[in-house]
Amino acid sequence: FYDCSGLTSITLPERLASIGFRAFEGCKRLTSIILPESLTSIGSNAFDGCSGLTSIELPEGITSIEAQTFYGCSALTNIVLPESLTSIGDSAFSGCNGLTSIELPEGITSIEEETFYGCSGLTSIILPEGLTSIGSYAFRDCSNLTSIDLPEGITSIGVLTFYGCSA
Repeated sequence: FYDCSGLTSITLPERLASIGFRAFEGCKRLTSIILPESLTSIGSNAFDGCSGLTSIELPEGITSIEAQTFYGCSALTNIVLPESLTSIGDSAFSGCNGLTSIELPEGITSIEEETFYGCSGLTSIILPEGLTSIGSYAFRDCSNLTSIDLPEGITSIGVLTFYGCSA
């Protein structure tokens, strides 16, 4: 479905286990997608540039969000992350300007480089207690982020992690 400019919604079959690399990349008019409970993995850049996507709920079987999975999903305002999630790749949510808040599940131990880079609408984020590291540029240019509570277990914060967080 790469760059399907006319695709606006899709319901994936119930037995689907995986969405591959760049599967829906560039589907700018995609506003709705229903993911089956059977889904266990989503490849890198799967929804990269889906600028019409406003909301998505990841099923409980998902354990990782790969690099740039939701990169540039500028209209994304709501994402429900499953408790089963343990890792989020580089730039997974970069450029998701519509996100205003997000709660990371307890299983997340690190936030990779540029994960929320340029999420200018982000005002709050709830970090899990088990978080130990935050990568470089992770919150760069999150210009509306007003406060963040770092858990006691943080041992590493990368370079320019909060650069451009002017609020």
